[in-house]
Amino acid sequence: MCDSLEEVQKTLVKNGVRDSVETESLRLNPPVPGTVIPEEWHDSLDMNVFNNFEEGEYVGYSFNDEYIYAVVVEQLPGAPGQYTGRYKIQIGKDELIDVSSLDLFQFKREKKQKHESRTYTPADATCMRLQPRVGAVPRSSPTFSPSSSTRSSPTSLEEAKIEIDKCLAKIWTLSEEERNKAIKRLYLRWHPDKNPDCLLLATEAFKYLLKRIDDLTTGKTAKSSFSSGNSNFRNFYDQWNQEARRHRSGRERFFSGHHYSSYNFWTHYEDIPKPNREEARRWCRQARCDLDAASKDTGGGSTEWCLFKVHQAVEKSLIAAEYKNNGKHPNSSSISVIAAQVSLYSPQLSVLPEIVEHLQLLRVDAKKTQYPNCHKFPHIPNGQFKSENEMKAIDKASELLRRVEAYVN
Repeated sequence: MCDSLEEVQKTLVKNGVRDSVETESLRLNPPVPGTVIPEEWHDSLDMNVFNNFEEGEYVGYSFNDEYIYAVVVEQLPGAPGQYTGRYKIQIGKDELIDVSSLDLFQFKREKKQKHESRTYTPADATCMRLQPRVGAVPRSSPTFSPSSSTRSSPTSLEEAKIEIDKCLAKIWTLSEEERNKAIKRLYLRWHPDKNPDCLLLATEAFKYLLKRIDDLTTGKTAKSSFSSGNSNFRNFYDQWNQEARRHRSGRERFFSGHHYSSYNFWTHYEDIPKPNREEARRWCRQARCDLDAASKDTGGGSTEWCLFKVHQAVEKSLIAAEYKNNGKHPNSSSISVIAAQVSLYSPQLSVLPEIVEHLQLLRVDAKKTQYPNCHKFPHIPNGQFKSENEMKAIDKASELLRRVEAYVN
């Protein structure tokens, strides 16, 4: 007999019974930064060299032929760019180190897709949002969307070639050490063992990649601006092939050892912060619109509407900061509570609780500005607020929004 809901869930999992994808994780605790990532999750690390990293993001860190859990602390100044960027990361309770962006890997985010019965040839094969090849088991090889919402994956061989050429043009300008890291990532990105859902495209793109690397290494390229360098990447191919096979084996062991239908790191560790800068920017835009609307209501005899819109702008600004930090909508609707939490995310946000307190003294409130039952009978919100507080509230809210916008951007 099971004595608790947790025991019931574990028993169901053990016997292969699940009621939804969301319950697959059993809400496991987040991995500890600095600990080794199990081989079962290596194939979920995104080899794309175009990745951008957000503060607070859980990532993989490559060190001494191992992948280690890490948390991004900040991007370091003076080395911008997707290939030359450097980040400060946390790999222990009090252990911070500076690393190259090429040593960091995002965990892929699963993207649901519809499957159709169609076979593809190398000429029209597509990838990353592709139907599985004939005989493939869908659950063992999901597709993933990049975590940067503005980035899309190649959907044809021609697009794959363009991406490969673009990457190599940048990679060949790097130092030998960084070039080796980038080439390894590109090699694994297109390795057929790591692309079971688009095997045809991956195979053709992989062949093209090997040829381009060979041309560049031997100086056969028509682009004379490329230097052949001293690297002979063929010496690494066997080692990289073995790693690709280990990634595939780890993914397969994941399904043989569990009864999951989804190979998704994020559904197994739901409590890990997933910063979402684009969503944060979206909330900031609306906060700015609300503040502009409040400004238009000044001096019009409806102070309650002006202060209500100020409240809306402040609330959305604080929600934007939450999305930037952890990718989640706050549980509380109180601007005081949210401001207290948000103030911990960055020194520039530390004054937000003080600003919110000042706004509340100016009677910025979501309910009292709207509902008659928040006032003594027979009064209504209109006429209960001082018009001289309108611009004071707008100025304070503007300061709060500017600080949040600086944090988000």
